[in-house]
Amino acid sequence: MSSGFQKTSSQIFLTLFIGVIVLSFMFSGPFIDSGTPDSVGRVGDHSVKIREFNAEVERQSQLYSQFMKQGKPLTTKEMKQFKVYDNAIASLANKKLRFILADEIGIPVSKEEIIQNIKDTPYFKTGEKFDINRYKGLLAANRITPEDYEEDTLNTIKATKLQDIIQYVPVSENLSADLNKLYNMEKSVMSYVLNSGELKKTITVTDKEIKDFLAKDVNLARTKSIFEQRKANLSQKEQVKARHILFKIDDKTNASKALENAKKIRKQLTKSNFSNMAKKHTDEIPGKESGGNLNWVSKGMMVKPFEQKLFSMKKGDISEPVKTQFGYHIIFAEDKKEAKTAKFDDHKNEIAKESLQNERDTKELMSGAVAEIKARLEKGRSLKPMVTKYKLAVEKEKVINRLEGDKDSLDVKPEQLNEIFTSNKKFHVFETPTKTTFTIVSNAKSTEKKEFNITSTQNIISQKVTQALIQDLGKVYLFKQNSSAVLPN
Repeated sequence: MSSGFQKTSSQIFLTLFIGVIVLSFMFSGPFIDSGTPDSVGRVGDHSVKIREFNAEVERQSQLYSQFMKQGKPLTTKEMKQFKVYDNAIASLANKKLRFILADEIGIPVSKEEIIQNIKDTPYFKTGEKFDINRYKGLLAANRITPEDYEEDTLNTIKATKLQDIIQYVPVSENLSADLNKLYNMEKSVMSYVLNSGELKKTITVTDKEIKDFLAKDVNLARTKSIFEQRKANLSQKEQVKARHILFKIDDKTNASKALENAKKIRKQLTKSNFSNMAKKHTDEIPGKESGGNLNWVSKGMMVKPFEQKLFSMKKGDISEPVKTQFGYHIIFAEDKKEAKTAKFDDHKNEIAKESLQNERDTKELMSGAVAEIKARLEKGRSLKPMVTKYKLAVEKEKVINRLEGDKDSLDVKPEQLNEIFTSNKKFHVFETPTKTTFTIVSNAKSTEKKEFNITSTQNIISQKVTQALIQDLGKVYLFKQNSSAVLPN
């Protein structure tokens, strides 16, 4: 149950700059006490309004809430811990610096452009037409003067024009040709990673060694301490192995039609045909392949109405349609695991074994494993036995190019990439203190010439140029807090 969307660079910046203005219509209740009429402080000639600060604090807190607390509101302590107020000021100051940059470049904005932008804003329309009374009413309800809003609109247009100018950095024909040449230099690579931490798990530890280890009070106490730290993860949560069929509510299908479809399909469902029926009828794209499979679900993983129904079901039950914000779901509880609290006696030996393995020096073991794997590669033999023996991590075969390298991995260093493309060796060994990577190289099968998307390079250059300019401006135009504005601690 996920969705994604893409935006062009100019749309992203438009959203960024107009976001605080729009949010002002959605959130109220100041986060600060201030003796000033409407501002927290200034960056150059641009004031930071209280309403902007309130909206940005709300936006920041929602982001942290979503990513750190599964949507639960932040406590006062967490607001301080995540520096929500400081981040809000920093974000708003950065926005004002963009306005200053637009001012210094001298980007023109006519009065007609401001008027047209306001008229085109959906919030101010009744039907398809701009409604002056709605415009004035919304502003008044949120204690925003038309002058202030028009100034916000002026700055938004300037910032959007700034981005439109900067994002189209010219690229010479020679540079374009060089980029395309590098982009079309391809190799097929497959990697095996020998990790010292995983290698330790291959060390043999006897039952007697474990027994002798736990016989010492200090070791037993340490083992109990580790167990207590891991107890929550070692304990089995209540889980349900679930499948579902989703009937979306969207522009094409309204709620009543989705429910009608769900009820119709529900009458045909059995435990044996649920998977095939999900493949045919679900509106969830991954579910069309998996038969609506959600695997094992714990509490807190799904939206509330779905979760409440799922955990009230018995093994083998198929629900009636359940409504969530995504549409109507028919849920199948394939299997259940009851909650089970971990016990120390069930885990003490494995924790003791791990402690004993961690105490061993793997330098010699690592050296021997690297030598053995190298020898097999030099003879052209398969590394499949080594995967099990040394717990190698296997990175599936992929095609990389000279320009971008391995986009899926941040571990590949420029010098390693250079070695792969300038050497005729069939494999390469890259070592660090904690792991060794064995990369097998072959020629890429595809010889079709591809055109490199210069726009992505232009965007990167644009971002770096903008960032550098903003950083320089930030040294001159500092945020100056109003003396009578009291920010939350």
